[in-house]
Amino acid sequence: MSKHTEPNSAEFVPQYDHSDVQIIKEESLYDGFFKMKKVTLKHRLFKGGWSGEIEREMMVRGDAVCVLLYDPVEDNVLLIEQFRACAVNHTSPWLLELVAGMVESGESNEDVARRESLEEAGVAVARLEWMLNFVPSPGGLVEYLKMYVGEFDSNQVNLTQSYGLEGENEDIRLHLYQADDAIALLQSGIDNASTIMGLQWLALNKKDLQARWLA
Repeated sequence: MSKHTEPNSAEFVPQYDHSDVQIIKEESLYDGFFKMKKVTLKHRLFKGGWSGEIEREMMVRGDAVCVLLYDPVEDNVLLIEQFRACAVNHTSPWLLELVAGMVESGESNEDVARRESLEEAGVAVARLEWMLNFVPSPGGLVEYLKMYVGEFDSNQVNLTQSYGLEGENEDIRLHLYQADDAIALLQSGIDNASTIMGLQWLALNKKDLQARWLA
């Protein structure tokens, strides 16, 4: 085995964790819809010892939950379309997405998944299974996304109605796809991370998921 080759294992265990970081100073720069803070820190080095002091500005969003809505009986996927202000320089700022929402005080991840599915898509979720967790932009964004697949009934879906909370200026349109057609969208321009990862996960796991949920 080359000295640069990892052991034959599917598991990665970092050498260090949060206890190997020293926060020296933390300042609040902005507190609005998002929060911005400046942190001065140092961390352990792979070669031994400690780094010098590092200053970083970070946008803080906190934890969020995404839900890939899947009907195992009809083999359907429900996606949502909504306007995103931060995509105004894209071809279109209306993006095709998974249901998603921020974790509020006292809520579990599963609570968020069920609440947002009802608010954004008008459907009740039966079973929920965890898919994966990810950090979308660890270089400058403090946010941790927890992704689930949620079972729903396609017969609940009303494609003629728009959804979302008026008080938050949400205006959401629903799109119902056969699962394989939804997966094929990966080849035609979906450009937001959670939707890409959710559909890729489904492509890898749909057969087992459908068999398990229909058993």
